[in-house]
Amino acid sequence: MSAHQWQRVGYPCSPTITIGIIRIMQYMRKKCRIIRQLIFLVLAISIRADGSQSSQSTYYVTRKLPSERTSYTDPTTGMEITMLTTSAAKDNKIYQTHPNWTADGRHIVFMSDRSGTNQYFAVSVKTGTIVQLTDDKQPGNAFVSRTRNRMYYVSGRTIWDADIDSILRSHEPRDADTFRRKVADLPDGAALSGSTSVDSNGKDIYMGVQYDEDSWGLLALDADTGKFRKIIDSDFRVGHCQAHPSISGLIMYCWETGGDSPQRMWIVNADGRDNGPFYKETYDEWVTHEVWWGPNKAIFTIWPRNEEMLKKPHGIAYISLQDRTLHILSQKKYWHVGASPDGKWAAGDTFDGEIFLINGDTGRARLFTQGHRPQGATVHPHPSFSPDGSSVLFCSERNGNWDLFLVRLKQDK
Repeated sequence: MSAHQWQRVGYPCSPTITIGIIRIMQYMRKKCRIIRQLIFLVLAISIRADGSQSSQSTYYVTRKLPSERTSYTDPTTGMEITMLTTSAAKDNKIYQTHPNWTADGRHIVFMSDRSGTNQYFAVSVKTGTIVQLTDDKQPGNAFVSRTRNRMYYVSGRTIWDADIDSILRSHEPRDADTFRRKVADLPDGAALSGSTSVDSNGKDIYMGVQYDEDSWGLLALDADTGKFRKIIDSDFRVGHCQAHPSISGLIMYCWETGGDSPQRMWIVNADGRDNGPFYKETYDEWVTHEVWWGPNKAIFTIWPRNEEMLKKPHGIAYISLQDRTLHILSQKKYWHVGASPDGKWAAGDTFDGEIFLINGDTGRARLFTQGHRPQGATVHPHPSFSPDGSSVLFCSERNGNWDLFLVRLKQDK
C-alpha cells in the first residue's frame, strides 16, 4: 500500500511508523492485562483466612469518612429531619429491639455496604463523621453495650467484643484484632437463630440457636470465660431474643415463623425457670415486633390483616410484667414500634412510610414525618429512640436508597 493510500484510510502517511505504533499499542495492552492480573492477585492475597481484609485495602477498621449529614423540613409536618447518611450506599440501622447508640450517646452504629461488603460503621451524631468499625466476612447480630462504648457481634461462628472507643481514637490503619477480642465460637452443632442480646449485668450474652430442623433453644454465654450454658430447649424456632434493659436474668423472645405464629411472645428467666407465654394471644390476633418498654412493660403491634380484624383491637399495644392484661395504646395500622427507654413515648411506622410519635400516658398519636417508603421501596423504617429519649432514628428510602434519618422530639417552631 502506498503512502497516498494509507492517508486515504486515515493512517499516518508512513506505513512503517504506523505499523510500529500498532505494535507498541498491542504491547501496552498486553502489559495492562498483566498489571490488572497482578492487582487482582494482590487484592486476593490481602484477604486473610478469616475473611477480613488487610489494612492495605481501600476500606479498613478505623477509616474515617467525611460527613454526609444534611437536613430538610418535612413539607407535611414542618419537622426538621436530619439525614445522617446520603451516599449511594445501602445503610441499614440496627433492629429496634437493640441499642443503636453508643453508651455515651455520641455515635450511632449501623450496617453499610459502602465498602463493597456489609460492615459496621459509626456515625457521629454531632459532626456526621463516619468511622468503619469492622472488616469481616459477613458480620452481624451486633449488640451495642448500654454501659460501655463496646459492641458484641458475630462473624462466621465467632463472637467478638469490639472496643469502639479505641477505634474512634485511632488515626492510622491497624489490624482489626488490635481493637477486638474473641469471646467464643458457637458450640458444635448449633447455629444462630435470631439475635443475640446482652444482660443488664453487661457480662451474660443470650442467643437463640438451632440444632436441627426440629429443635431450637436459648443459650447463655459468659463473656468473661467464654463458657456456654443451656437456658431452655424448644420445639419451635426462636427469635428476637431480648434481655431486659434493667432487670438482670429476664429474657423475652418469640416464636418466629416469618408470619403469624400461634403464640408470638414468650418470657423466661436466664436459669430456665418460668418459661411460658408472655402475652397470651387469641387465634385471630397477629402479634409482632415486641420490644421492652421502660422498666416493667413490653410494647408490640397487633396487625389487622383483613377487614374483620380491623373491627377488633389492633395497633400498638402493651402489657406489664405484673399485669398481663392487653392495653391498646394507639389504634392504627402500624407496622413496627419503637419504645423510649423511660416508657414515656412510642414511635410507630406504617407501610406507607409514615412515622408517628405516641404519648405513653394519653395514647395520642401525632404524625412526625412521612414520605419514607415511596412506591417500590423495600426499606423497613424500624424506629428507635436515643438513650435519653430525645430523638428517633429510622431508615428511609426517600432518596432512592436506604439511608439513616434522625428527628428530634422537641423542636422550636
